[in-house]
Amino acid sequence: VSELRARGVSETCPLCRAALPPGPEKLYDLAGRVFMKIARAVDPNRTGTWPALSASQQEEMNGAIVMLQEAMDQGHILAARSIGDIYFWGKGVAQDYERAMAAYKVGAEAGDVGCQFALGIMYYKGRGVAVDYEQARAWFEKAAAQDHPHAVGQLGVMYGEGNGVTPSWRRAREFYKRAIELGNSRAVENMQDLTELIQALAPLMDQRVEIHGTSRTD
Repeated sequence: VSELRARGVSETCPLCRAALPPGPEKLYDLAGRVFMKIARAVDPNRTGTWPALSASQQEEMNGAIVMLQEAMDQGHILAARSIGDIYFWGKGVAQDYERAMAAYKVGAEAGDVGCQFALGIMYYKGRGVAVDYEQARAWFEKAAAQDHPHAVGQLGVMYGEGNGVTPSWRRAREFYKRAIELGNSRAVENMQDLTELIQALAPLMDQRVEIHGTSRTD
């Protein structure tokens, strides 16, 4: 089947005329429609929290997950992110960080910025794994290289707090500034807090002062 699809055949076998199984895009689309149908029914206000599903909804959700899994196995990266999100947040399933991380890794290693950021968060907060700031920073940096605003902001937090890195308020400000430019509203608050902290504890930071006749910048 994969060879036929690689040759541009997507609907039926050219020899026996039998219908081919759905490809990854079709599977992802079908699963997405089912997911959104359920989401609108159980979480109309988009709070992010789902109640227990009815028996019929659960059956549909289980089918959607199967389709997403098959799409991911066929290389559909957004399907990997979707599976990760479903298990991370426990939407229609029991929350399962290990399964979420496994799916996120598939997408992250393929370059999906959302999965890279999600992995960083899981390592940073110890969701399903031990806290690992080195791994968190590595994935945040990969996502930040693709201008993910929250990954950039999270690097600012790491440098501001010194988690897994040498503390640096200057580096923190640089990341917050970039995150703000990318549209991260949380980084605005973090920048304000950091500015107040610097004014209280290091008021001479960035100021040029004269020490024994030599000009220095602290």
